[in-house]
Amino acid sequence: MKIRLSLPGGEATGEIVDSVAGRDLVSLLPVTVEMYDLFDREKPGPLPRALDGVTETALTYAVGQIGYWAPSHDIIFFTADDGKLEIPEPGIVHLGTVTSGLETIAAAGDSFTMTIERA
Repeated sequence: MKIRLSLPGGEATGEIVDSVAGRDLVSLLPVTVEMYDLFDREKPGPLPRALDGVTETALTYAVGQIGYWAPSHDIIFFTADDGKLEIPEPGIVHLGTVTSGLETIAAAGDSFTMTIERA
């Protein structure tokens, strides 16, 4: 599923994987999320509810990855390599990949609103 990400500095696009968690995220769309900067490497923000299908998690990330942090119901956009590429337990669920506009997300600042919708 292709998505459009609208934020104050412009737009980005992404693709959500076909998984239980990915389909559950798509069922929430459109959704507006209050995003923030974390460690100059990621932009997380809380979804309105927990996602179903959170079974497999990873303790690493890739730049451009869209992930889900279950403890706080955050969707996360990984924008930079911190040299470690590590995530603490319980890890993240892979939801998809940013396909264009990652630099727009990275430059969005410490606090901003993002609307996520089907493309």
